[in-house]
Amino acid sequence: MTTTVPPRRARMYLLEFLITTGILFLIVTAARWLFAPDAPLGSTVRGRAAFALMAVVFGVVNTVIIHYSMTRRTAGHMNPSVSIGLWLLRAFPGRDVLPFCVAQFAGAFAGTALGRLVWGPAVESVRYSAVGAADGWDFWDVLAAETVGQLICMTLVAGLLLRPRWEFLIPSVVGVCIAGFIFILGPVAGGAVNPARQLGPAVFSGNTAFLAAYLVGPVLGAALAAALAAGLRPPAAPAAPAPQAGAEPVPPPAPAERTR
Repeated sequence: MTTTVPPRRARMYLLEFLITTGILFLIVTAARWLFAPDAPLGSTVRGRAAFALMAVVFGVVNTVIIHYSMTRRTAGHMNPSVSIGLWLLRAFPGRDVLPFCVAQFAGAFAGTALGRLVWGPAVESVRYSAVGAADGWDFWDVLAAETVGQLICMTLVAGLLLRPRWEFLIPSVVGVCIAGFIFILGPVAGGAVNPARQLGPAVFSGNTAFLAAYLVGPVLGAALAAALAAGLRPPAAPAAPAPQAGAEPVPPPAPAERTR
């Protein structure tokens, strides 16, 4: 028996693909203009300053996209570990997790390819923006950094989801987390904290060092955050017992007399 995807969900999957494509194209573009040997901005914005600029830009961009996603109740995760984490937090339907992840990975490849098409061989000199670890960092160091990064971010998101009146803060909190990943972890561990963001550039560039850590770490961090949130979630109020068969209904108590 064949099943069809409702048009609204199909549009949501397509939008997730397009948004992720756009983000990866911006990432490749930023790497080309900041870190390539002939980068116009590379002579004036170097080292930590370059990471700070990227942190501000992508922190703001992600904040805007997530705000749009939440207000319109549509796509905008751009990260498989986020989709999985929100599902584990019971804030995202399980039937949409796999299509979202497929759309995100496809968008990562499409955005990287678009960057190569637009900017040409210059993106090869920056490895298509694939991140990497500094000297002295091994697989377990990178795995720990990626795991802890997403654990912190998704724990904050989970805490806000438990308080509906504070949900409006989620886009800003995630944007700040992403900026922190880029500025703090970027120079030492890569700071991808997004399996799709790393997989596309890594495959195009052939720079697959510690790729498993970049793929597994964020998912593991999101799962740990969901487990932590489940332990902190207040227990549901017990349901009222059903009346026994044949028992007479108990009348409601009479209202108290006013004190004269």
